[in-house]
Amino acid sequence: MPQPALQGGGSAKIARVKRTYTYNCVLIAVLVYACGLGNAAWAATPEAAAEWKQLQRAGTEALDNNAYWIAEPTLKKAVIKAGSFGASDIRLAESMGELGRLYTVRGRFDEAEPYLEEQLHVTQAALGSDNPEIIPAMGSLIKFYLNYGTAEKADPLTERMLSYVQGKINEPGALTRGRLTVKKGQALEGWVGEAESAMRDPVIEWAITCDAVGNIYRTRGNFDLAERLFNAALDIKTTVLGKKHLSLANSYDNLGKLCLERKDYAGAATYFRDSLEMTEKILSSDNPQVYSRLDELARCLVKSGKEKDAEQLYQRAQNFWKDDDAHGAERARAMYALGSLYVDEKNYEAAAPILQHALELVEQAEGPSSIALVPYLQRYAYDLYYLKRKPEVEDLRARASTISGAL
Repeated sequence: MPQPALQGGGSAKIARVKRTYTYNCVLIAVLVYACGLGNAAWAATPEAAAEWKQLQRAGTEALDNNAYWIAEPTLKKAVIKAGSFGASDIRLAESMGELGRLYTVRGRFDEAEPYLEEQLHVTQAALGSDNPEIIPAMGSLIKFYLNYGTAEKADPLTERMLSYVQGKINEPGALTRGRLTVKKGQALEGWVGEAESAMRDPVIEWAITCDAVGNIYRTRGNFDLAERLFNAALDIKTTVLGKKHLSLANSYDNLGKLCLERKDYAGAATYFRDSLEMTEKILSSDNPQVYSRLDELARCLVKSGKEKDAEQLYQRAQNFWKDDDAHGAERARAMYALGSLYVDEKNYEAAAPILQHALELVEQAEGPSSIALVPYLQRYAYDLYYLKRKPEVEDLRARASTISGAL
């Protein structure tokens, strides 16, 4: 198994040998149970199942509460107990996954990796390699590979996952809407977390997995794989949820950000505009997601030299909240963005009253000493400098410095 580069010389190597030996001892114990005692009558008794369930729950709770000194030995016992049910029992995958998660949280990645790999192997053995529920497990292992030092293993597994997903997308009748009750404005991640297992469609979890893995590939600069993953997620959502679900806007966002990374501003603007239009059809104009996507499109337009189009968007945003005091911070953000755009265009006279109003709004919303005021103070001071209003500039800068220095 490829290992991350070692730092710290001999003592680090000795520590690694010890950790590898510990893992091997546990794995050998599991195999002994699975291959030898796994067929014994007592191994499948209700008492044995209850004991595993108790160990698994206790270990997971300890892990979630950061009680690692309890979680590690408890989860190791759960792994051994699960091994007694057979090498292809889904409970073995669950226990190995939790132990792998513990080692990941603790930064012991070389120990986590074999457990997480074995989790996927057992899951495939338990459910079948053609079972749609293996996709999230594959995605979890891919994310581990990409984030924790063995990225060379990620691409082949990603290709396998994409091949499976794309094959199913192109298979007539493979993706259906049978069990879904997702509202068109409901976030998929929230729905998957809340839905009962009987109502969860694994196909939607494919989309979530493809988006999550795609975002990691995008940040790592592998734009081709990211694009394929984002498009696969979009195809799944369109097929299963229809063309009017808010999750499609998230896919347009992902593809737009990918275009930005490639300096394809026209393509990015098209995706961001689609995202904004979809969001405005589903959510009210005072929803923060609407302004966030408008701002995203406007910033993209500025990068492509279409400042006037961006200005029109920010002017439209002034009407989202009208004079609602409950949305003072949002109104301040929109006015700050418009004022900053005027500053960038050297239209300092137009910028000044807008930035002043933005500062007043954020003061009302956050308080006169909030750190949130600093960029507003600095931007307004920058604008007034070019209008030769020196005393005001000095006052604004001094106030920003006082707030920053007090924290």
